[in-house]
Order: sequence, then structure tokens, then C-alpha cells
Amino acid sequence: MTIPARFVVCTVVVLLLSPLFAGAVGSAADERVIRVAGDKNFPPFEYIGESGSYTGFNIDVLNAISIETGLKIEFVPMSWNQAIRALESGAVDAIQGMKYSYSRDLLYDFSDPYFTSSQGIFVLADNMYIHQINDLEGRRIALQKGDIANDLLARLKQATFVTTESQEEAIQLLLDKKVDAFVGNRITGQYFLQRKDQQQHIKIVGEPIDPTDYGVAVMPHNRQLLAQINKGIAEIKRNGTYEKIERKWFGEYIMPSAVRLQRILFYLQLVLGASILIFLAIFWWNRQLKREVTRRTNEISAINQQLQEKMRQLQENIQFQQQLLDSTYSSYVTLDQSMNISLINRKAAAYLPLDEPVSQLNFSGTVLSQFIPLEKVAAALREGTVFQQQESRWFQPERHKRERVIRYSIYPIFATSGEITGAIINFQDVTEQKEMERKIEREDRLRSLGQLMLGIAHEIRNPLMSILTYTQLVPKKFDNPKFREFFGQQVPKEIQRLNTLVSDLLDYAQPKNSQPTRFSVEQLVRSVLVLLKPRIKEKQLRVQTDLPADVFAHADPQQIKQVLINLVINAIDAMEPEGLLAIRAYYEEQMTVIEVEDDGHGLDSEELDRIFEPFHTTKPNGVGLGLSISYQLVKRNQGLIETRSQRGEGTTMIVQLPRPEEGVESHVSFNRH
Repeated sequence: MTIPARFVVCTVVVLLLSPLFAGAVGSAADERVIRVAGDKNFPPFEYIGESGSYTGFNIDVLNAISIETGLKIEFVPMSWNQAIRALESGAVDAIQGMKYSYSRDLLYDFSDPYFTSSQGIFVLADNMYIHQINDLEGRRIALQKGDIANDLLARLKQATFVTTESQEEAIQLLLDKKVDAFVGNRITGQYFLQRKDQQQHIKIVGEPIDPTDYGVAVMPHNRQLLAQINKGIAEIKRNGTYEKIERKWFGEYIMPSAVRLQRILFYLQLVLGASILIFLAIFWWNRQLKREVTRRTNEISAINQQLQEKMRQLQENIQFQQQLLDSTYSSYVTLDQSMNISLINRKAAAYLPLDEPVSQLNFSGTVLSQFIPLEKVAAALREGTVFQQQESRWFQPERHKRERVIRYSIYPIFATSGEITGAIINFQDVTEQKEMERKIEREDRLRSLGQLMLGIAHEIRNPLMSILTYTQLVPKKFDNPKFREFFGQQVPKEIQRLNTLVSDLLDYAQPKNSQPTRFSVEQLVRSVLVLLKPRIKEKQLRVQTDLPADVFAHADPQQIKQVLINLVINAIDAMEPEGLLAIRAYYEEQMTVIEVEDDGHGLDSEELDRIFEPFHTTKPNGVGLGLSISYQLVKRNQGLIETRSQRGEGTTMIVQLPRPEEGVESHVSFNRH
């Protein structure tokens, strides 16, 4: 069938009417004519009517999109197979109606769907053996070239496919009994049958095949055009134009599909079932209402009894907490999140000058705020900060004759969810305790001073006696050259010994002020070992170190170096030849720990108690000031020094120094040579 030139219709009418829709289209419409291909014989979607005009559902939809977007569209009718080739070659810009499939989506870009299309199996009315796609195996099947049915039936291996240019030709082959079945669009097939009045000879079997979205297709490079088409589809659906077009073409003569009938029946069944259930529910509810009210009343009564029991238990628990707080040695106060006092124990109430009960009063308005800082309480409630063993001074003339020393701690209270719900404050008056500590410290200082004086007298007497003896012999042996040489060697030596002793005493009595800085423990220890390498080598000692490079301390490095030299020398002197010297460094909470361990003879408990006393030594020629000075130096650097030892099992000296803050760089270097 040849197509007259008048069948190629341009949307001249649309262009003539477009000024009437200038408000909707806008002044910036694309002047380019868009060529849109379509099937010339695919009613009611697109076909050449009896008057020779190109018409159909798709034509009306594209014309409406043209009006909404301002696109100038030229329709190009041809066979479906030709339309696909024209799109792929670029002869046309779009195909106005194509069913979506995965394989097609790899080749083309699809617009937003505006219809749902499905395929059907058409057979002769007397055919009783074909009901579904699998029944087509081994049969002759008519298909339109390029139709989606070709993809749907690809799995059939024994079937014979007869392709035609249009679905009308395929249906004619079925009427002529040249094929066993035709697979194509359900709506188009029904249209051809009705037009030829052949409904009684052909039937559709099975359910609708592959109901799928249906829309405009373009090549991937033409997505800008697709965006305009999507805009037009959305607008005609919004303003009701699409509904009118759909009703025009499908609302009068196309019978509802089986799927639609099933849906209608399904929804009717749902409504009917729901109505029955509602009726039964109302009937059951009316019957059960009285019984439910009675049951609920009994439950409420039981709940009330349980609530009263819980309240009684809660009251007993509060009383128990109060008794527990009252029985403690310290004074306790608990606060809620708003800083109101919830509990206060008897000891606190007896100590504080309270004219009225402070329970439920705000902390800031009570006498507690005079010696416990308000900002620390707020930090505990807001951030969960813990303050332990803090001290403050409090003086109240009408209550106390002199200033009191208060030691307090603040702990946040956490709920199971982790939320801060309050705080606990405990405090004690430690004035007498502090005085007792000062008294003990004075007595200990006097005792140490006495020992120090005895040690000084002992240490000074020996060199003085030597000097005195040599001096008394000078008149008698001055002419003796050997005596003069001996005198010139020994007297300066004894004087130097006295000078060293005085220097050590000065270091012990008044150590130099420390200048703390961040330094590497590993570098410091290595420099000490290099310095003492000759003594270590002399005894053939084995040295074992565990000194991570990332362990740092915050102290005066020169003073700590002096401490480590004393500790390592003591360890060397305490060990036998080929002994093991171990030095370790590590972090423990907020402190940097350095351990110097030897496998020497060790110390007993009595020696451990006196190890840091001045002039106490276990060495034959020792003075006994090394560890005393080390103790003073570590203490001046805010650190601690401890000893762990047992007779016959060696000794470990443990030095704890402040751990530096992260991010502070060290500028201290140690010369190992």
C-alpha cells in the first residue's frame, strides 16, 4: 500500500492556533521542527484514517504537548520497522509511542509513561489448545516487525515466526488460517476485529501479557527534547487534557480487560468483606463493652493497689537512703539537675548553721555555696566533671572562732540512659587533721634534722682528722720530700671531699628551681646509659630497655637526668658481674612512669623505710645523700618516687612524672657522646 503525499501531515493547525496559547507556551519556544515517526496502521493509537489524515490517540497526545510546550512537530507515518530504523539513523527525532523494555532501554531514552500497554494472544474462536505463551511452542505465530512481542517470544525454540508490516496483516493471516496465533497489542487487535466485524471468528486467550509503560522514545543524545516532552506530559495530565483524550479514544468501545475486571471484583470483595467485618466488629463490641468495662475497672483497682505499694516501697527506699547517708562519717548533700537540694544527711545538717530545713532549696542560696564553688557544681551537673579531694577555707564568725579547712568532692549522678540527673557532694572539716599533719611533719623534720646533723658531724670529722694529723706532722717532716708530696696530694683531696659534701648538702637543703618542659624519655635514658657505659662495661652487665619513642614527660630534664644517674649508679653497685639492668617507660593514666630494675641483693623492709633519709646508705664508702636529693628533685617536679624490693630478689625504683599535654613539641635534645 503506497502512502499519498497528503498523508504526511504537519501540525500546521497547531502552529496556527499557538498564538491563542501564548501565555502557556511562552515567547522562547524552539523554532526547530521536531520530526516524530509513528506506525501508519496501529489503530487506535496512530493510523491513517479514511479521510487520509494521520490520527489516533498518540497524535492527539503529541498535539496537546505541542500546545503546552511550543514545540513544532511534524508527524512522519511509516511502518513500525521503518520507524525504528529512521530513529536510529537520525532521520526522525522521536517515535511517538513505544512500549518500554529492558533491551530497548539500552538503545533509547524513554519519556515519562502516559499509558500502560499490554500484549495478547489472538487465536481462532474454535481453538481449544492454546491458552498461554508456552502453548505456542511448535506453532506458527504471526508478529509485526519490530514489535515488543518479538522479545517476549524469544524463549520459544520450536515455534515458527511469520513477520508482517502491520498488525492488520498479521490478523488477516490468522483469519486465513495461515498461522496458528497472532501475538500483538490487545487494543489494536480488537480495533481491527471490530472494524472488520470478525469478533466472532477470533478470541483473545490468557491474561494480558507484559503490561508495561508506554511513551515517547528518543536517542540518548536527544535528552533535551525529552525533557520538554516530559514537561508537556506533566502539564496535560495536570490540566485534564490527557483525561479527555484518553476518554475520547478508549472510553466508548474498548471493553475492560480481564485485569481491570479482576481489580473491580477484588475491590468489591474488599469493600464487602470490610463491611461485614465492620458489622461483626460493632456487634461484638456492643456485646463485649460491658464485660470490658468490668474488666478494666478491676484492672484499674489492681493498678491502684500496685501503685500504692510502689509508693510505699519508694518512701521506704528514700528513708533507707537517708539512713544510709546519716550513718556515714562524711557530710553528704545531693542535688537535682536544677541545683536544688534533694537530700542532706544528719552529719551535714549538724555541722552547718541551719536556721531552717534546706531540702528543696537552691544550692546557691545556702551556706554550702560559701565554701564549695558554685562553678564546680555547675560543671558537674552540666558536663559530668568529677572533682575529688578539693580543699577550701571557710570562716564564719558567729559559728567558728577561726578559719576552717574543708575538704570536699563532687560527683555527677547518671541515669541508666547516661543523662546527668544530679550531683552528690561530700565534705569534711579537716582543720584538726591538717594541724596534726603539720605537727607530725615538724616532728619528722626535726628528727631528720637530728639525723642530718649526726651525719654531717660524722662525714666532716673524718677528713678534718686527716687534715689535722697531716698538719701536726708538718713541723717534724717538712724537710722530707716524700712527706711534702704526700701532704700535697692528701690534704687537697680531703678538702675536695669536704667541698663535695657541702655542695650535696646545699642541693639537698635548697634544690634549684625546676624548669619543666616536654622531653623524650627514651632520649634522656639513652644519654644516661652512654654516660655510664664504662661502669656498665666494667661489670659486664646486660642492659634491657623498653623505651617507646612516643613516651614523653613534663619536668626539668636536667634534674630528672641527675635522678636517673643516681638510680642507675645505685643499681650498678647493687649487682654482681653479668647482672641484668632493665629500664622501662610507659604511660599510666595522667602520669609518665620510668622504672629502673636490677637483679642485685635487694633490700629488707627496714632498709626500705629509711632509703630516702639523708646520710642513710648501705654502701661502704657512700655518703647517703643521692636518693635524698633524688627524692627532693622528683617532688619539685610534681612527681613521685617509690621503691619495690625484697632481699635477694633485686630492686625496682619507680619514678612517676606528669604526662605532657598532646600537641606540645619538645625542644630538648640530649648529647649521648
